[in-house]
Amino acid sequence: MQIIFMLVAFGAFIGLFVHAGQKLFFWLSLTFKGADPRVFGILYGILVTAVLVLFVISRIPGNPVPRVLFLIDHYALGVIIYMMMFVNFADLILLLLKKSGLLAVSLLHGAELLAGALVLVLTVGLSVYGGIHSSRIQTKNYQIDLREAQGKTDSMKIVLISDLHLGYVIDDRHVEKIVKAINEIEPDLVCIAGDIFDGDITSVKNPELIQEMFSEIKASYGVYACLGNHDAGAGYEGMLEFLDKAQIHLLEDEEVLIGQKIILAGRKDSGPIGGQGEKRKALEDMPDAEKYPKIVLDHRPENIEEYGKDTDLILCGHTHQGQMFPFNLVTGAVLKANYGYYRQGQEGPQAIVTSGAGTWGPPMRVGTDNEIVVIQAEIPVSQGD
Repeated sequence: MQIIFMLVAFGAFIGLFVHAGQKLFFWLSLTFKGADPRVFGILYGILVTAVLVLFVISRIPGNPVPRVLFLIDHYALGVIIYMMMFVNFADLILLLLKKSGLLAVSLLHGAELLAGALVLVLTVGLSVYGGIHSSRIQTKNYQIDLREAQGKTDSMKIVLISDLHLGYVIDDRHVEKIVKAINEIEPDLVCIAGDIFDGDITSVKNPELIQEMFSEIKASYGVYACLGNHDAGAGYEGMLEFLDKAQIHLLEDEEVLIGQKIILAGRKDSGPIGGQGEKRKALEDMPDAEKYPKIVLDHRPENIEEYGKDTDLILCGHTHQGQMFPFNLVTGAVLKANYGYYRQGQEGPQAIVTSGAGTWGPPMRVGTDNEIVVIQAEIPVSQGD
């Protein structure tokens, strides 16, 4: 059933691109009367196919294609996605106006030209804005009470990041911004909720430099991470070695006691793209675990329902909050915990889902932010001391 759904979705995707091409040529012919549909169709087909095929090839570890070509391709992917969406949406609006009789025949030529111009402006405008905006790092603040305090409380400043997707697009320049912003916050603890890599460790540019940058993060209790679905595959062992050299403590279905204040657990991904060593297993509680509030790093927010009263806070990523408009509206409508603060019932664990500090696919952010989350966590002293 899943295969059938994927085939139908793929067919619809191709159909929208084909229809967009036909409509683009129609708009072009309104201005350039001598335009040849065969030449346009061949050029359009080659361009769209090249962008899509090159993106697929980029996911093959160790491929010989130059990195700069992949970077151009990722930007081009965002442009053609916006082009396809806006062309088809504009054509749908025009069709509805024609069928309803609201668009007079005498105005049809002008309306078509206006629609084409608007599509061009929106595609170029949002693509340029999205590329610029994705290079910026925002800060999001939360105040969280870990269990109800009966008396004196302590506090811990926790920084959460996720979804860096180091590799094809995200490089040392972006990491430098993130590390600088984190150090300015002066956190007690830094947590990374998965998808540190983009599935291919060999695509990471200047790995030694990035490792050095990560090792310069200043946090009283260090930097801890869990695995995401892209932190997997043939380069899994290389990813572990990278994190070790970067002084990032990876938690693979295990718990650690942080500063005699909280228990921090990290999970393997529940559906990795490739191998992640041993399969995901249940957490085993530490001795005297009930004395301390527990925070869990789990990449996917759909796993929140796995946790009960013994978990106080779950930190997730994965969704990117949809990354680009209008996908942020879709993920917000479909997912219970798409972004921000979430709590499962009155007594369930609290959760924070971050939109991530990087991008996947097109290096664009429209309607969402690359962000660093700062959590001021209040901890009952009686629970930890």
